[in-house]
Amino acid sequence: MSTSSTTVGEDNASLILVMGITGAGKSYFINKTAGKNVAGVGESLKSCTARANAIPMNIGREKVLMIDTPGFDDTERSDTEILTEISRLLALQYELGMKLKGVIFLHRITDVRMQGTSMKTLQICRKICGTDALKNVILVTTRWNEVDKALGARREEELRSEFWKFMLDFGSTMMRYHGDQDSAVTIISQLLHKETVVLDLQRELVDQGKKLSDTAAGALVNDDIEKVKAKYEQELQDLAQLRSDLMRDSANMKEQMRQEIEVERKKLELLQSQQMKQQAALQAPIGEEVRKDIDRAKKRPGNFSAAGFLPMCLSLLGMVVGIPPGATDIFMSWFGDTSIGESLTDLLSSF
Repeated sequence: MSTSSTTVGEDNASLILVMGITGAGKSYFINKTAGKNVAGVGESLKSCTARANAIPMNIGREKVLMIDTPGFDDTERSDTEILTEISRLLALQYELGMKLKGVIFLHRITDVRMQGTSMKTLQICRKICGTDALKNVILVTTRWNEVDKALGARREEELRSEFWKFMLDFGSTMMRYHGDQDSAVTIISQLLHKETVVLDLQRELVDQGKKLSDTAAGALVNDDIEKVKAKYEQELQDLAQLRSDLMRDSANMKEQMRQEIEVERKKLELLQSQQMKQQAALQAPIGEEVRKDIDRAKKRPGNFSAAGFLPMCLSLLGMVVGIPPGATDIFMSWFGDTSIGESLTDLLSSF
């Protein structure tokens, strides 16, 4: 099924979030949909998607902006950083009036069990969406070519009857991804036929003016930080007790252990400091900050908004998400002969 460029009259685009843990196949899924390599695909245990990326494509006659999000098991960034980035993106999209069609959540059918990171990412996804928006979530199993069909079917049934039951009961859809473009387009089309959705996180940040820490998703991430912080505090206490006990040991052993304890103490204090910074970041009034960003954009010299609604939106989104180099020509096909400045790259990097 082709996703080649077509002329689309409406100056808007439908957004779809693609979520899942590292290795679930988010970038692969997007590349297959686009028909070319626009999103990087990781081959190691390190996270490939360092930040959220916006990848444009055409599905039939509709412009679609796929958002490739980092997993909440990212090897380089904290859950707080990732949630903050996704929150700013969603707040911008909501304030600007772009169409959000929903979320595609990917899960490897090859996984022997539901890992802790998978459960955490699923829980955060649920909190971001809220119960009412679950009807705009598609739960997708991937890597079917790597598992025996009967075994895969048993795991699929376990997901349906246990781990995904709540979301399915509230309208989420469960589908298989078979690794090709037609299968990907079929899944995306299911969302494109749905009404535009507003997520709970968007209402909390924009309509209710909450700080990220006071949202359901932010509270969940903050709770994890509190648990880790409590663990670090206990370990520091244990080290202090060990130091006290060493006073009864020989001088040589005492000095060796003192040095080891000091190294561990510094590591724990650094981790505690990082946790405190993450908690401070959750206090950001994202809805208010996004409105200020939009106001500044509209006041730019040279009548910035004259470039058109969609180019203006993309420029603002470019402050939050990455634009892969391979996606530039697709963006250009959206605008045709429309004058949007010297180049799309200049527009997207103008902030």
